[in-house]
Amino acid sequence: MFSKVAVAGTFDVIHAGHEALLRRALSAGRRVLVGLCTDKFARSMKGGKVKPYETRRRALLRFFGKQAHRVEIAAISDPFGPALKDRALGAVIVSTETEAGAAELNRRRKRLGLKPLKIISIPLVYAQDLKKISSRGVSAGRISAKGRLLKPVRIAVGSTNPTKISGVKAIAAKIFPKAEVTGVAAESKVPKQPFEHETLAGAINRAVEARKRAGADFGVGLESGLFLVYGRHFDIQWCAVFDGENITLGSSMGFEVPAAVAGRLKKGKEDMAEVFEELTGIRGIGKKGGAIAFLSNGITERRYMSEQAFLCAMIPRINMAGYGRKAYK
Repeated sequence: MFSKVAVAGTFDVIHAGHEALLRRALSAGRRVLVGLCTDKFARSMKGGKVKPYETRRRALLRFFGKQAHRVEIAAISDPFGPALKDRALGAVIVSTETEAGAAELNRRRKRLGLKPLKIISIPLVYAQDLKKISSRGVSAGRISAKGRLLKPVRIAVGSTNPTKISGVKAIAAKIFPKAEVTGVAAESKVPKQPFEHETLAGAINRAVEARKRAGADFGVGLESGLFLVYGRHFDIQWCAVFDGENITLGSSMGFEVPAAVAGRLKKGKEDMAEVFEELTGIRGIGKKGGAIAFLSNGITERRYMSEQAFLCAMIPRINMAGYGRKAYK
């Protein structure tokens, strides 16, 4: 155990993520220096309202309870505060997303001739919406301080195609305690019959636009394209999920497209749905079972490809929030 450790933050609403950070500090040091952002500094970082400094300070003391005698709370108006020059400090406690700040603190301490601090990093804590718990989310009433979902997760699919929307709905119902899935028209900004990496670009463009247009928690883009493998063309659906900061990707199974069909599509004048409408006589086939339903003699259909692609795009998020987190470090 170190004689003294440091931790810092705004602590606008003390939630499960803060609790994990503060408890780790108590277990790592006999004394704990808490750098608490001033109102001005907090507003400059958060870009909105925060509770007054004194209110946040009292909330911290209530949290520490009987251990408060071990804690020193200092107002900070920059990222480093007294931790920059405190010679008694042995370690700094941070979350995985603020490790870079701790490394910079050590570089500055070294320039001042001080011993670098041991950086103790803890994982982020996620809520039931698969996003990191934040004071903003708690204040908005979206989640509880423990991360329980209080409002449905809003998912915007960048398409009005019912097969895509139903596919996302089926998987969203298994991932989230409650979710609202809507379809919105969104441009792929790629050729109507994409090939190779145009497919991924189209999915990403749809996801970003859908989230923006709907003001949703997640934007989902689904795009099918042809991929050349061992001289044959396979139709694979790609999914992009955008949360406002990060994009995750996933794909569906792929099925081989007849060579004659691929040859027509490479001319760039038709897309898969148009070709198979002509071949099958089924109007709107792309919004029904799709080409895969026809080629598989009805054994499967397009919405299952949307389910697979969306699920695979959500796997990194599911694992970062729980089991398997270490695999994504």
